[in-house]
Amino acid sequence: MIDFFIANKKAFFDVLSIWVLAVMMPGPDMFLVIRSAIKKNKFYALSAGYGIVVGTLVWLIVGFFLIGILSKTSFFQWVQLFGGAYLLYMAYKIFCSLFQKEEKKLEDDEDFAPQESRAKAFWSGVMTNLSNPKAPIFISAVLSKLPQNMPSEANVIWLFAMLAIPSIWFPLVAQFFSIKKVFSLFLKYSKVIDVLAILIFGAVGVELLIESLEKMFAL
Repeated sequence: MIDFFIANKKAFFDVLSIWVLAVMMPGPDMFLVIRSAIKKNKFYALSAGYGIVVGTLVWLIVGFFLIGILSKTSFFQWVQLFGGAYLLYMAYKIFCSLFQKEEKKLEDDEDFAPQESRAKAFWSGVMTNLSNPKAPIFISAVLSKLPQNMPSEANVIWLFAMLAIPSIWFPLVAQFFSIKKVFSLFLKYSKVIDVLAILIFGAVGVELLIESLEKMFAL
């Protein structure tokens, strides 16, 4: 197995490089974690990040093993429809929060998030990540650069290697934006973060809705 990876090290390096950039690229996932750290607390943001990782795992499994089967059905069209609606709902909720008074104080001790809040954050992360069906298609395009007829053991190893990237990245983002100096700086611009999140969630949501309706009704 090690010899297989060494023999194809360039292909694996290329795929890993593209994947790292894709995970780190600003988008709904990133802004969910940043906003959670700034508007809520570290534990809320970490829970959202772990939810994103779980969503990524689902799309990786689809990309590795099920893309061929599901692409022949209307599965992705329905995911686009509901995903677009969910992102627009998120944008609407954030928009409404712009007009609410917020009270958040900095404490010397670590912030505490009730268990139900963490669960809510976790599922927000899962749903935000799963709302974009382009993820498995992108993953499949990236995986096309891998050697053909990879052993099943290599597929599993590579799947978890790719999963490790968001598993490290999003908790780091949550931790970074929870640092008090960073938190204090970005808290001053929290409304800007909200507006950017609205624009990103709204734009992606509208795009997904339009694409899904065009495919469903051949407009």
